[in-house]
Parts: sequence; C-alpha cells; structure tokens
Amino acid sequence: MNGDDQHLADALRRRLPSALEQLMDRYGNGVYGLVSRIMAGVGRAEDVEECVSDVFLAVWRRIDEYDTAKGSMRTWLLILAKYSALDVRRKMLRRPGAEPFEGRATAGASVEETVISMEASAEMITLVNALPEPDRTIFYRRYFYYESLEQISKGLRLTGKAVENRLYRMRKMFRAKLGEGRPE
Repeated sequence: MNGDDQHLADALRRRLPSALEQLMDRYGNGVYGLVSRIMAGVGRAEDVEECVSDVFLAVWRRIDEYDTAKGSMRTWLLILAKYSALDVRRKMLRRPGAEPFEGRATAGASVEETVISMEASAEMITLVNALPEPDRTIFYRRYFYYESLEQISKGLRLTGKAVENRLYRMRKMFRAKLGEGRPE
C-alpha cells in the first residue's frame, strides 16, 4: 500500500468528486483493458464502457469496504472490475442474440503497441491450437470460459491437482515460447 492510495481512499470516503476523477485517470485504462479482455466476444463496446462505469460507481458506493492494509487500491479496483465483468459476461451469454464485442484493449495504446499485441495474440492462438487434448480444452475452459478448477476437473474427470499441474506446465511453455526472440 502506498501513501497515494491512502490519500485517495480518504478523499473518496469524504465524497470528493475530484478523487473519483483522479481514480479514473490513474486506473481507467487498466480497468478498461481488463473488462474488455473478459468480455471479448460478448456484447458491444457500449457494454464494456457501461461495465467500466459500473466499476467506478461501485468504488464510490463501496469505498468503506476498501482496507489499505490488505492491498493496493489498484488491486482492489481490478478485483471489482474482474467480478463485475464476469457477471455481465454470464448475463450476456444467457441472453439470446447478444452481439459480439470484437474490440481490443487499446485504450491509451500506440499503434506500435497495438500491432505487437495483435502479433502476440496470433502467436498465442497458434500455440493454444497446437496443444494436445485435454490441455487445449483445459486452457479454453479456464481462460476463455473462466471456469473454476473444480468445474474443469469434474467435466474432464481429472483431479484438481492434475488440472493445476497441466495449467502450470502450459503457462511455463507459453512463457518460454513467447519469450524467444523478444527484446527484454
């Protein structure tokens, strides 16, 4: 926890609108990026923006729940964003005729960063598609459908530990493959 987080939390508790503006300026791009990644393929860009607005409204309403001793403002905010986006995603997947959101998390990104991100995404998709079964299914269920380890293990009739180990090995392999030939 840093002093800026403490001052920002105190200002939010005093209901200073400038504190909410500062919070949005400081963390808005990160929240938008996380929400858009979670909602990729579901809904429209407006749905992502509405979810981001809801996250900041939740912070305004729930600031008394924030405990500086437990973690940074950024961490708390991203946790709120993650669960808000997952809730919206679940609701939209149940709604018939939902339009896909194909946008990329490019808020504040340069053209070069966007191109590099797209290249990395294409490379990642190639690596995922090359995975043997059941690893590919585990990967998709965990990182695209946001299923819990318990749901995956039950669905594939594997132990939770086996699923954890497979995910660990996949992440290790991805880091090794995606890290090759890239500048540090």
